[in-house]
Amino acid sequence: MGFLLVMTLIFVVVLAIVLGLSIGVAFLLAWLLPTVGLEMALLAAVLAVGQAILIFGRILSALPPAIAEMEGEREPPIVILDREVPLPRRRRKRT
Repeated sequence: MGFLLVMTLIFVVVLAIVLGLSIGVAFLLAWLLPTVGLEMALLAAVLAVGQAILIFGRILSALPPAIAEMEGEREPPIVILDREVPLPRRRRKRT
């Protein structure tokens, strides 16, 4: 219960920060380019800020393997499962 509450709180805080940045960028874009409507500026800002956060997160999570091993994180083992149901085979056509 506590873990779910903490994760929800973190999500709400991150969402508020992203939306705040997006609204600020949208107002700046609408002020710099008056021909762009506020709605379109807000849409562009939300997409830009979201994409920037996604790229930043991927860069931070891409640690070299040597650093990950030094921190004690090991890669999970790869498990290959056999098929339980055999694939149906086609019958040959007799001519």
